[in-house]
Amino acid sequence: MTSFPTGRGPVTVLAVGGTGESFPGDRRTEVTGMLAGVTRALDDRFTARWVPYPASYGPTPRPDGECYLTSVSRGVTALSRAIAQTLADDPHATVMLIGYSQGAVVIRRLLAHPSSGHLLPSIAAVGFVADPHQPPGAVDGCEGWGVAGPGPALPGDIPAFWIGAADDMICNASPDSLLRDVADLSGVFSAGHVRLWLTDAYGRVRSARLQNAPRTAITPAQWRRDVGRVARAAREVRGYLPSSVQWRRWRVRNSLGGRHVSYDVEPYRRAPLTDPDTTGCEALAHWLQLQATLGESGRRTAA
Repeated sequence: MTSFPTGRGPVTVLAVGGTGESFPGDRRTEVTGMLAGVTRALDDRFTARWVPYPASYGPTPRPDGECYLTSVSRGVTALSRAIAQTLADDPHATVMLIGYSQGAVVIRRLLAHPSSGHLLPSIAAVGFVADPHQPPGAVDGCEGWGVAGPGPALPGDIPAFWIGAADDMICNASPDSLLRDVADLSGVFSAGHVRLWLTDAYGRVRSARLQNAPRTAITPAQWRRDVGRVARAAREVRGYLPSSVQWRRWRVRNSLGGRHVSYDVEPYRRAPLTDPDTTGCEALAHWLQLQATLGESGRRTAA
């Protein structure tokens, strides 16, 4: 049976946003971006706090942004400090973590880091929205890994819940998606360190440290398969792009778009939800509230 922290009073939810939702020097404490759709739906047992970090992916969204791996590393440090500060304010505090996209990777890396062991007993639950490392079957209709493939293993005694969409390639890319190669090869890319990126990319290709390495060969049969892979990659990119793209005076509608940003604005039709208008973010809020209720029940039983 899962054990819950024995804290009393409000549950502190620490929210780690996705790429572009935070920035260097961000001093905000109020949750913003996608995860605000989660924290708005929580009841008064919860307090929520934003975890600032660079949230960059090389030149996205800022031309001088740090590479993805550095951004994630800084996010882990920021989240660790936020948990430590929460526990310093209340040694018996109960903490829950929620992350969106790159923020989900930050949480996963923190939970797997050897230096975080002393923090784990205070963490009651973790929730992921559009996790790039989402495991197969974590969400109905999502049969493959997220675009970044398997990530560090999560602690088995901390309840985890995923929100994802089958047509959001960030959390459900096709098994041999060309975008997996992009994810594998772009982790250290930044405008200021192109040579480092080229060296890293060459090393990964040479040593076959790519998700698609077993599926890649220089043969006519491979070339024929690649025609279909390009078509699937184009569809996956369309799903990631906005539903409407503006370029100068022209606006192009993308009927497949907006999947990665749909979780707080569209109904999330995932059983066993009873309200057909519930969004993905609201579904995660409901699950967090259930975990808090289970924790309260456990504490009453122990008393």
